[in-house]
Amino acid sequence: MIITEIIPYGKMKSRVLTDGDFAFSVYRTELRKFGLEEGGELTDEFLETVLMPLLTRRAKERVVLLLEKQDYPEAVLRRKLRQSYTPEACIDAAVAWASEKHYLDDRRFAENYLSWHASGKSRRRLFSDLMAKGIDRDLAAELLEQCPVDEEAQIAEELRKKHFDPETADTKERQRMAAYLARHGYAWSLIESTLRNSTCT
Repeated sequence: MIITEIIPYGKMKSRVLTDGDFAFSVYRTELRKFGLEEGGELTDEFLETVLMPLLTRRAKERVVLLLEKQDYPEAVLRRKLRQSYTPEACIDAAVAWASEKHYLDDRRFAENYLSWHASGKSRRRLFSDLMAKGIDRDLAAELLEQCPVDEEAQIAEELRKKHFDPETADTKERQRMAAYLARHGYAWSLIESTLRNSTCT
């Protein structure tokens, strides 16, 4: 495997590109330490005994630092590691290690997310949020089934915050409010029912 390009980024690191669809980043001092230069060869022995163990250790350290600050789902951790030019094999190893140590747990992340947000978001919005954060579709659906979400109460609270009075609202105001609620993930049937039966408090 031949090094085709070395690209400095940040204050101390460089990204190393190869002709084998393999890229990684190291500190610039390590370029000299390991003799890495454009046109140079990456031997299998160097990869297996030096580079990959080093990059895997750094990926694990990065995962720990990230999870110390807040909980992340696996997909987000993978994305953050890729942003720092970590090879996919090192990402896989770091994620597997973090999961085995229970530092990383998508179910726990999703449960915590729902406990914080279920009182203020529709089921559809919660499901969409979990999917956007990389939570597996089946897991998201399973946890939402177990999660109490009172959408009627949420809509009533939205109406209160918007000072919407169904008794005095004209057709245009009703349409505007219905569209607002629909954008927040509530079903039209529930919106119509709640608008029809709600009273201003």
